[in-house]
Amino acid sequence: MTMTFRATNDVLAISERLLEPGHHTARVASVSDDGTLVEVEDAGARHTARVAVGCLVRPIQQDVVLLFSEAEQTFVVTVLERTASSWGMVGLPGDRKMSIEGEIITIAARQRISLRADSIDLQAKLFAVLANKSTWIGKLYTLIADRFRCSARIQESSADSLTVKAVERIAVIERIDSLQTETQAIKVTGIASEMAHSKVIAVSEDLRLDGKRVTVA
Repeated sequence: MTMTFRATNDVLAISERLLEPGHHTARVASVSDDGTLVEVEDAGARHTARVAVGCLVRPIQQDVVLLFSEAEQTFVVTVLERTASSWGMVGLPGDRKMSIEGEIITIAARQRISLRADSIDLQAKLFAVLANKSTWIGKLYTLIADRFRCSARIQESSADSLTVKAVERIAVIERIDSLQTETQAIKVTGIASEMAHSKVIAVSEDLRLDGKRVTVA
């Protein structure tokens, strides 16, 4: 829980009683909106402390924190105990930028991981996703790749409008190819060739073959 930090005259008067140099433990009374300043209680007095850059776990109200005081400055070094909530946030004070770098980085969650951002960039030489169920929902989905391979035991595609454009297209169906449609229009500017062991054409009304030459052998 984050509360707006408001310093009153009484609080400022009490805060003039500076902490002795060194380390202290105190309980957080309130936190500023940007998370850079906290108000802590120590021995019945309240003090203003700045959250140190190295304190990655953001303090919240009722936290027990470790303070370090020197030369009229007090810093929150780390969070020691949290009893109000099991929720926690890792971040730099003041909503600064943060990056994590390492040879191998693993993020593990027992239940769920959520990524929320206006823009997400993934750069990798190898990108693998292993899931029992995968769902993609978006207004625009664009895939640009030199080579794209999709292998699935069962694949289903559903769309109000579907357009496939390719320079060359090869479809290999080992067993059954079934098409159900209301209207089918095929336009071939070059040569159309079909080969089959057996082929049956059945129409309920009309069958028309139109061309300069029609050969049936």
